[in-house]
Amino acid sequence: MTELHDLQNRLAIITFDRLHPGWSRATSVFVDVGVTSRLQRAVLRETSLVYSPPADLTEYQAWIDLRELMADNSRGAWFSGRLRLEQTGAYRFEFDWDSEPSWPVEVDLDGNIVKSERVETSQFRKDLQRYPRTAEFIPSWLGERLVSTGLRFADTWLEEFRALADHSDWLIVRDMLRDAVQAGTDDRGVAVGADQVAEVVSSELAASTTVGQIERLYRDATGLGLVPNLPEASSESSTKTRNALLADEAFRERFDALFQPLLSLAAQELGNVVPAH
Repeated sequence: MTELHDLQNRLAIITFDRLHPGWSRATSVFVDVGVTSRLQRAVLRETSLVYSPPADLTEYQAWIDLRELMADNSRGAWFSGRLRLEQTGAYRFEFDWDSEPSWPVEVDLDGNIVKSERVETSQFRKDLQRYPRTAEFIPSWLGERLVSTGLRFADTWLEEFRALADHSDWLIVRDMLRDAVQAGTDDRGVAVGADQVAEVVSSELAASTTVGQIERLYRDATGLGLVPNLPEASSESSTKTRNALLADEAFRERFDALFQPLLSLAAQELGNVVPAH
């Protein structure tokens, strides 16, 4: 319990130090599933609600460390965490182990997720590999997601992307896009657009890859004329992508350039969904 209290106190201090003068209350919402983490924050300044700059890697890592410390051999790990912080230094944490999480895009001061994106089923499978849950701790919504038979996709490529079928890294990306389409499907059918699918996959790539992996995707895309030939990145190939995006402007530009082919491929895979009969 002492270690848990120390880690929570450290995270509260890290958050406090990153808030600009003039705030009175702040709420951070952190969601971590599989290989992706998202954090959003709402801050009350005088009478207006504003959104603080994105958290840095130290803050992300403190949340990840906290989740790992709290993980249980039977219950698994919580999906969502909330930190309410007062200007006086008082703070309170809340954790949700059982409700279906969504990726926060915008949150309010009470910690409610106002705008969100759906978490892909593949992320839950990856999460359970890392933090297993016994049957009694798998909520019904999660069980339904895990046993979903999934959509069927035609194996069709747009002409300008046909050559990507010969590149294993891009085949993995296509599988990621299909997982995102599947995650955005409900009883009424596919409920996401190409932009949402591309955003989900771009975020997952940022969170789960290294510079070398992104550079291979970029070189393939450049060779096919899908992205411009931009200046070389300076980051080592083994550097985590999320770290390089913060420190290497050239790498960030190359990473951002990949969004357009991701968007076009997302539209392709939405068109590849085979209608149910």
